[in-house]
Amino acid sequence: MNPTLLTIFSEVPPKPDYSPVRTSIEASKDRPEVAETLKLFSSMPQSTAVLANPVRYHHRIAVGKTTLELDIRSFAIRGRLFEEDIVSGKADAVDVIFVGMFGRHPTNQEVSLFREHLTQSMDLGIQRCFEKTREFMKNFPGASPDIAMQHWATLRKAGRKDGQVNSSRPPAELLAEMIDVHMENVAVAGLASAMRANSPMGARVPGATDPFRFLFSMLLRRTANPDENRILGQLGAIQVHHGSAGSNMVARYFAALHTRSVSDLFIASQMALDCGRHFGAISDMSDFVGVLERTPETERDNVIRSRILRGNLPTFGHPEIAAAGRENHLEMDPRPALYLAPLFEAIDRGTVTVSARVLKRVALLERIYQIALVEGVQKSTGAARLRLTPNTDFGAWLVQEVLGIEEPDRTLLSYAYRGFGWMMDVREQLQQPIIRPVIPPDPTIVPSHQTDGIVPAIISSVHNRLVVGKAFTNHS
Repeated sequence: MNPTLLTIFSEVPPKPDYSPVRTSIEASKDRPEVAETLKLFSSMPQSTAVLANPVRYHHRIAVGKTTLELDIRSFAIRGRLFEEDIVSGKADAVDVIFVGMFGRHPTNQEVSLFREHLTQSMDLGIQRCFEKTREFMKNFPGASPDIAMQHWATLRKAGRKDGQVNSSRPPAELLAEMIDVHMENVAVAGLASAMRANSPMGARVPGATDPFRFLFSMLLRRTANPDENRILGQLGAIQVHHGSAGSNMVARYFAALHTRSVSDLFIASQMALDCGRHFGAISDMSDFVGVLERTPETERDNVIRSRILRGNLPTFGHPEIAAAGRENHLEMDPRPALYLAPLFEAIDRGTVTVSARVLKRVALLERIYQIALVEGVQKSTGAARLRLTPNTDFGAWLVQEVLGIEEPDRTLLSYAYRGFGWMMDVREQLQQPIIRPVIPPDPTIVPSHQTDGIVPAIISSVHNRLVVGKAFTNHS
């Protein structure tokens, strides 16, 4: 490894000092019943210094004759890189990964070396797994990428030494192996996806600096154009980390238990990612679109309303934030709008075209949005209207549907980027135990309320387009 890169990989940001549980126990000495209850949580950590995702914007949008008050969450990585840096083009996924991993912004030389290392890891993964993946897909031609990854992980463990995850390993050595294993998994998954579709294997573009460009082209079955690279790259950058998501917790648990295999940590976390309450909503939306396509047009609105009232509308609402309610004050996840905004720009420029079939399918999601958020639903006459805001999977499904990424492959993009978030968690976990349900962020990384309007403006623009309808046609 390059000596400069070895020095960088050895950097592990210090654990935070903020310890609300310990402080509260000490402050409750005159309330023994409170102290005893708090001691049940004494194994909780001080806090996390990786990500904070507070409400940063208060915004209003019109829904018919009503105005909704929205509390918009927006994240920060280590208090140094913000969500608006990604959507404004100041930072890409590699910047996000570097800041999250090492707790500081890189120099130009450092980020160049880091990009090159990620790209080389991807190339090496392709070389290692190509023939075995082709053999596997020949025997199981319908296998999805996650199955191919799990198969390859077994071969990896059987065929070469797989290191443990523990605090006795030098940080640089462990991080290098985690990157090597993860990028190899991404290579296997991308190849399996393309082989399933009998898509020609495109060579990496010489001089390309985006280590994920290979994956984009494998998923699209063609060389991704610059706008497609930007759309998918921004989506991925926003998904690198998102707090105490289930897959992140699995990575932390495996690190806390000192798993004997780096490979197992990534496979287990990937399995969590595909669960129904995680990114499984993407698959659920595909199923629901199929239901709506088979439903007479005059009955579709009733089917949508019924799903809302039953509490199982895919990609809307969230189990951990107030994304649903019968008042006109809701929390909103900005990510769907942030994913869709560059897609709409590309459609208007004509660099992304949408087929007639896809237009019909995405129109179904436009209508779901209109009913769930704009119109709301009532259980009975005079009852307060229930409204739902879309979550990250709504935007991710639409982007991948429009760009032509096949349904079995629609959590792979998230895996490719979220794997680096798991690495950040592992490095912090080995310094201190962290468990669910809530990890309070260190106050020093919590960003202030924002007034610049970047994220709210994008939300309003995307919302207005979805409300009017025909959002995925050229508006230029």
